[in-house]
Parts: sequence; C-alpha cells; structure tokens
Amino acid sequence: MNKVWHKGLPFSAEVLPYLRRMPLVDEHREALLRLQGVWDSLALLGQMSGTATDIAHTRTAFQNLTTTLLDSLARRLRSHALQRMDGKARVAIDILVRNLFERTADVGFLAVDGPLCAHAALDPADPDHAASRAALQARFAAYTAKYSVYDDIVVLSPRGEVLARRDESGSQAACHEPWVAEALASDPPYFERHGASTLLGGRQGLIYARALRSPAGGNDVIGLLCLSFRLEDEMAAVFRQLLSGHDERSVICLLDAQQRVLQSSDAWQLPVGATLPLNGERLFFAGRDYLCASAAASGYEGYMGPPGWQACVLTPLEWAFETGEDHGTNDELKRLGATLDTRQLFDAELQGIPLEARRIQRNLSRTLWNGKLRSHAQAAGDLAGAGFATTLLNEVQRTGGQLRQVFEQAIDQLQSHALEAVFDGALFQARLAIDIMDRNLYERANDCRWWALDVRLQRALAAQGTPQAQAAAAEARQVLQHINGLYTVYSLLLVFDTQGRVVAVSDPAQNGQVGQRLEGGWVNAALALRDPERHVVSRHEASTLYDASRPTYVYATSLQHEGQVVGGIAIVFDGAPQFAAMLADALRDASGTQAAGLFVARDGRVVASTDARWPAGTTAPVPPATLAGLAAGSTRRTELEIDGMVYAAGLAMSQGYREYRQGQAASAEDVAAVLLLPLGPRLSAQADAAETGFAPPPAKAAAESLDIAAFSVAGQWLGLPAGHLVEAVEQPRLTAIPNAPRAIVGMLQHEGRMLPVLDLNLALHGRAPDTAEGPVIICRNERGQGLAVRVDELGPVFTIPAALALPSPGTRARLVRGAEGASHRMLTLLPPEDLWAHIGIVAPSQPALMAP
Repeated sequence: MNKVWHKGLPFSAEVLPYLRRMPLVDEHREALLRLQGVWDSLALLGQMSGTATDIAHTRTAFQNLTTTLLDSLARRLRSHALQRMDGKARVAIDILVRNLFERTADVGFLAVDGPLCAHAALDPADPDHAASRAALQARFAAYTAKYSVYDDIVVLSPRGEVLARRDESGSQAACHEPWVAEALASDPPYFERHGASTLLGGRQGLIYARALRSPAGGNDVIGLLCLSFRLEDEMAAVFRQLLSGHDERSVICLLDAQQRVLQSSDAWQLPVGATLPLNGERLFFAGRDYLCASAAASGYEGYMGPPGWQACVLTPLEWAFETGEDHGTNDELKRLGATLDTRQLFDAELQGIPLEARRIQRNLSRTLWNGKLRSHAQAAGDLAGAGFATTLLNEVQRTGGQLRQVFEQAIDQLQSHALEAVFDGALFQARLAIDIMDRNLYERANDCRWWALDVRLQRALAAQGTPQAQAAAAEARQVLQHINGLYTVYSLLLVFDTQGRVVAVSDPAQNGQVGQRLEGGWVNAALALRDPERHVVSRHEASTLYDASRPTYVYATSLQHEGQVVGGIAIVFDGAPQFAAMLADALRDASGTQAAGLFVARDGRVVASTDARWPAGTTAPVPPATLAGLAAGSTRRTELEIDGMVYAAGLAMSQGYREYRQGQAASAEDVAAVLLLPLGPRLSAQADAAETGFAPPPAKAAAESLDIAAFSVAGQWLGLPAGHLVEAVEQPRLTAIPNAPRAIVGMLQHEGRMLPVLDLNLALHGRAPDTAEGPVIICRNERGQGLAVRVDELGPVFTIPAALALPSPGTRARLVRGAEGASHRMLTLLPPEDLWAHIGIVAPSQPALMAP
C-alpha cells in the first residue's frame, strides 16, 4: 500500500489530506510517541547496565504496531464519515424520486378528468364558461385538499391562455414560454419541467404537464394540464429528517445535470443557483474545505427522476471526523465488543491489531520475567546491582503497561467506531424504511379519495338498478383499467354498490369478482363515510382480493353522486413486492450479508420481511415490550441475539407523512421498521488471567525470605520458588513423544538438552488450554534435572517473608495472600518436586501433587 509521511509516521495516501482534522489520531499519536521516547531512554540504560539488553526488539514491535494502528484509525474515521454521508445523499435523491414517480401518474389521471376536459373544450365566449371555471376551481381545491404536495393546478389553452387554476391569486393570464408548446406536442404520458416560469409568477418550480384531448373522442389537443409540485417544501422536509445531532453541521443539496444547486439545507453556506465543482470526495467552495459525497437516483418502477439530478452532502472538514462524547454509549459498545466474535465484521488488519498487541505484550512479559529471575539470582552477591536492575525492570514494566493501555484504548475506540457504524446504519436504514413506507401509504390513502371524485365512476354506481347499469359498469371498468395502468403499485381496483357487491374491476382476470358481495369490516365502514376527505383501511390480513388470499392492505372510501352515497371504491395494494422493494431499498448497503429487514405491527405480527425465517403473519423476533414502548416517530437501537447470532437492531415506529396518520392514538396496527445487521456470534465466557492479575503483598524485611515466580493456569494463580526456574521461552517447537502420558505434550531443545514439556492445564485439570500460544517455563530441580512447563500467562516475580507462605491442608503446596484490593487474593505455591512426579520421578515418601 502506498504510504506518505506525516509528523514522522507513514499513513495511507487517501487519509493524508484529513489528518490535521482528526483529533483522535493526534491524541493517540502524541501519547504513543511520548511513551516510545521514554522507552528509548530505558533501553539505553538497560544496554549500559547489561540488565535489559533484549527489550530493543519490543520497542521496534511497538513502533511498527503504532503505525498500523494510527493508519487504521484514520482510514476507519474517513470511511465511516463517507459512508454516513453517502447514505444520506442516496436517501435524499431516492425519496424524492419515489415521490415524483407518483406525480407522473397523477397528471395522467387528471388529464382525463371529465369536468376538466369539458371546461377546456368550452369556448371562453360561452355564457357558461365563468360558472364552469368556478366549478373547476372548486374541484381543484378538492383534489389538492387530498394531495397537499401540489401548490397549484393550472389548465392552459393550446395558445397558452390560463383557462382555470387552483390559485387564482396568480395574475398571469397566459404563458407563452417555449416549454408550453413542447408539452402540448409531447407524446409520453407526462412532461417534466423545472425552472423559473411566468406561470408561477417568475419563481422556480417543478411542473408536470400533459396535453388534454377532446372529451368527444379523437386526438385533438384542447389544452394543457399543469401540476405544480411543492419541491422546496418537500426537500425541506427531507433535509430536516436527514440532518440531526452531529449531522446538523452538514449541508445537503439537490443538484441538476449542470451541478447547479436547486435546493439547499443551508442557503448561507450553499446558496441556490451556485455551481459545485464536484470532483471526488473533497470540495473547496467559498473559501471552505468540505468532505463531499453525492448520489444519483437508483430509480423506482423504471422512473429515474429528472435527467441528471443528484443529491450531494457536504461536511466541513473541521467537523467531519468529530467522534462525539457519549461515554455511556462507548462503554456499552466496548462491553459488547468484548463479548463478540467479530471476525466477520472487521477487516483482517483491524482483527490483527489486538492480536499483535497481545503478542508484543507476551514477549515483553517474558523478557521482564526472565530479567527479574536474573536479578533475584544476582541479589545475593551484588545487592546494589540487583536493586538497580530491579528498579529498571519495574520501570520498563510500567512503561510497557502504559503503552499497552494506550493501545487498548485505541483498539477499543476502533472497535467501538466499527460497532457504532453498524448500529448507526441499522437505525438509519430503519428510519429510511419506515419513511418510505409512510410516504408510500400516504399516496395509497389519497389515491382512493382522488379517484372517488371521478364523475364517471360516480355515474356508473348511480346507474345500478337502471337499464343503463350494464353500459355504466363497462365504462367504470375502462376507467379502472386506465387508472391501474398508471398506478402500477396496485394488484386490483374495484367499485362496489351500496350492498357491497362488486360492480367493476380493473383486472380482466378477476372478472369473477363482479357480482360477489365483499367481506370485511372495511366495506360497511367505507359505505358509512359522508366526508370526502376520509377513508378506511383494512387490517394487514389475508384477502380473497389479493393473490390467493395473501395478506395486504385494502384502502376504500365512499362514492357520492348528487350528495348521496352510491357505493364505494376499493384499491388493493400489491403489498408483497412493494414492501419487499421498500425493504430492499433500505438494505441496499447490506446486500450479501445476513442482514434482514422487517415491517412489524405493534402487536408483533410481521407485515413484510426479507428473511424467510419470518414470513408475513408470523411473530417478529423482537420483544413485545420493545415495540409497545415506541411512540409514533420514535426510534431505538438495541442488540438482539437470534439463533446464536448477535444483531445490531434499529427500530423506527411510523409517524405518518403530511396529513396521513398524524396525531393518531397508538394502536396494534401501527407499523415499525426493524433492521437487523449481523455482528457475530457470542463468545463463551472465559476467565482472562492477564486482565485479573495477582498483586503480591508489599515487600518486608525478614530474616528468611522467599523468591516466587508467578504464572496463571486456567484462571488460577500459581507460583514456584524462583531459584528453581531458569527462564521462560515463547511458543517453542515441540517434538512429539509416542505413547507419552496425555499431560506430556512433547519435547523441546534447551541449551543442548531435550526436555519433556508438561502442560499444567492437562496435569491439574485434565483439559487442554484454550490456546497453545502460552509461554513455557524451564525448571530445574535440586538434582539438576530439567523440565519444561507450559502455562497460560506469566505474572510477577517477587519476594516475601517465608512466614507469609501458609500451609495448604492436605497438600505440600502453600498459599500466599495477595495485596489488599487485588482482584486475585490468593496464589498457590507449588512444590517443585511435584512437577517431576508427572513424568514419573517422585521423591520417596512424598505425596503427589494435588490440584489447588
């Protein structure tokens, strides 16, 4: 990997521009370099005194690990920031495109509205024109009352004169801009135009238009329908949703194909009309450096939005890599990381850093252990030299412990950042999924009320029971087929009479439904409605109207003619693929993993799922209390353990959208999005002797003293008289011994002699150690016989008054109490002879070694 130097250390080239803005990297760099300076001084003293000549390689290993650690931390900070920004950019553009897709269908539906087309065909000189215009204006008000995403509806003549409009405050009598003629001649089902227009009083706007055809038939163009979308209002809502907490310092903008700013979350930093010179992840604009991420639309139902539009997120570099100060959350993430097998979550380098740190620390511990053994051996002949050596070794040990602490803190932060990114992703994706669902169902609730205003459907139901009933039903069927062709998210549209019998359906394959009486409480509820602004929706349940009785939602409202309810209209949401698409959009970044997305009702029923373990109608893997406690619009992140795998879970409860479901009381039908991102299986609980070390009692002068070298086995602290130990070696190569006892795991060569290797885990407890990487200590008994003993971890080498070694009942071992406040209060001092008993050398009339 190509490296560049920064302040004396090599870093990956991609992070070099940002290092000055990464305070966390600087904090750890300064601490590590300061300690390495101390280490250099200690190494020099050790070489001069001859007591610690073998610690230089430890310093080099720490230095190498420092460069790896800091570079990994910098790259993690960069990737986390870019990932978060890229996600927000994609969400911003994709939510907008989903919204605009519905607008392309709306303009196609309204373009065949009977009263609208009749008014466009009416001669302005006709005496009825003024009354027709007033009636159409009221009709537009009825439409926009149901769809507040439009700020105006305008009908133009083929010459550009305004024939009628929703907002009569506009003084423009005509619009002769070139796009009007282009829209009148356009063949596609909609015409899309953004920019300033006299039709909108000169302001910028997004207009969807479609030519109007003669109601008498034929292809004669009689006018142009224009829907003005509230783009600024919509984008402001999107920006508010995406910018919260730490991200409030970011700016989100909508760009056109020329990279001009169309909408901005902060017009002071990024004004509308400015052009952004996008070229990679870093942007210099208006005298300020930004980290930058942009995204084009992913598309929805084949619609890609206005050509070239994209969303862009900019974060000032001085804030891009701030990590926050939520210590409680970091402590929780640290606790979680310590209990997980995160190999599938973290890259190989990140996994290797703590392993390398532990390896270096083991080597340092072995070096210090051996040095202290030598200093204790020298103490009898050279008290002054031994005292200096001991002091130097203690200082080396203290400095090594400080280095280890800094590394552990940095590693914990690396792991915490990685875990936090996963939890943030789960919560963000859950919020995205529920927002997509709320916006989608907002359209469904409004569609049924829009279509209930169609006079052809009203007349068709009013004609039931008359000689014209059959012809009227045929016309209703054609209207429903036309609508269903525009709005492809529905499985079926149908109208029914006041008895709940189906009169017409949109799908010829379901003509068998005609004449059948509908079942379900929503039917009578819809027929009882008198307010055209209201609708009803079924529970999410199986319906004979949908795909072999699969569960879905049915939206319905009454149809009224001349003030009387003449029946109703029901629209059957194509729930299975639509919900799957919503969840797939939310999980796009998690493809290829075991991630899962679910929509779950408050009572725990699964509405939709990407995971075959939880099909619709089953119970979700979320504690009921967790869902019950979520208020509308609230979110929560938590961990869930499912089938042995721990997941980061993001939960977001529906809060509705615009007028849809706003302010409603909580009910069992409320839906939450649940996103599950895998973290890893739970680690088995194991004692870590290195983390819970033995602290020897304070040294005291005594007539008779005892030198002890400590080590741990299976979480217990043991010791041997230091005079019987030669040195500790790390991971020696073993030669197997055929037919040897199980506790004898091989032979090793030491100073020209082959020594048997006794594994104390097997000898004392009958079970193999958790790792074969433990150190091996070389022992020698009073008869000069050598033995190698494998242990788990090395501990302190210390001196105590011999009287503090207390007898252990039933054995020849003795017990030593640790210092007050030590996590391990007791050490068992083993008789050396008992070790040789395990290889068949037992002193006469001596009891065998018993497990402490």
